[in-house]
Amino acid sequence: MTDETRELVRQRLSQAQSRLANLKDDLALSSVQSDIEEISTSLRLLPGDIEKLRARGYVFKSFLEKKVSALDEEWQRKRNEVAREVRTRVRELAEASDKADEVVRGASAFRESTVDRAESAVEGLEQRISGARNSVESMYDNLKQNVWTTSEDVKSITWMFDQVDEACFGLRPGEDLVAVCNAQLLETKKDGPSGLLYLTDERLIFERKEKVAKKKVLFIATEKEMVQEVVLDMSIGLVENTKATDKGLFGGKELLELLFAREADIDEATLRLKGAKNEDWAAAIGRIQSGEIAKERTKPKDEAVVEAAQAAPSKCPYCGATLEVVVVRGMREISCDYCGSVIRL
Repeated sequence: MTDETRELVRQRLSQAQSRLANLKDDLALSSVQSDIEEISTSLRLLPGDIEKLRARGYVFKSFLEKKVSALDEEWQRKRNEVAREVRTRVRELAEASDKADEVVRGASAFRESTVDRAESAVEGLEQRISGARNSVESMYDNLKQNVWTTSEDVKSITWMFDQVDEACFGLRPGEDLVAVCNAQLLETKKDGPSGLLYLTDERLIFERKEKVAKKKVLFIATEKEMVQEVVLDMSIGLVENTKATDKGLFGGKELLELLFAREADIDEATLRLKGAKNEDWAAAIGRIQSGEIAKERTKPKDEAVVEAAQAAPSKCPYCGATLEVVVVRGMREISCDYCGSVIRL
């Protein structure tokens, strides 16, 4: 064996030893252990997270509580079974690791055949680990995906209410939030204000919310200010047609094209959705217009609250001035801008 060949064999042996050493966490099926903890933690926290959303006023997706309960029951049945299987597999892998370690320790850089066996032993152990991991994961993979989807759904709804809390407008009495996403209202094919698109069971609202340059030096913004204003506020009943279109390179732009009824102030609008599917938004608008979304409610719409808001005075009973205050959810009184009188609702 030449010195060059011996050096190559030595390098192969060193790599086999490193590969074996790096399998320590894999031998314990650490990724599976992490999955077990993550699933258990998510199922423990989800009921409380959903309860908080209901307290904040989210009345849709009535299936959430039942879904989480069903997932928890399934996991309670399956967790012990998975844990037993993990213990069995880990014990088997430990035995296989000892054998592979023995082969690797017996290899010599002066005998290429022993290095061949060492590499084969490590590769065999890697395959056994992969097979064990895949086998155990198949026992709970569907449940894990359902838990993850539900957790992401709850996070999305939480974010949605965080945005409306910061909005420059208020929800009307009896009006319920359905969806929110980042969007851009296209005034040309590429440009337009950025902000948030809100969908309630009554309206479609685009709120511009972006930082714009207040001062520039050599075309570079040195000072910015936040611009926050409602640019589009349309009754859902005036949305005559929705069209979901994917444009741009590889269809990367999620466009929602809206046509409005003649009674509306504008004829149409095109919004580029960010982090949301235009098909989902078009479908949600359709469910609201058809009344289908009522089946998703946790409680019926409070018509008494809606009627009370509609009965709010349009003129000040004291000075007769027209009241231009928009009554929003939670308001119990309004003030006249002209005489300062307080009118209780």
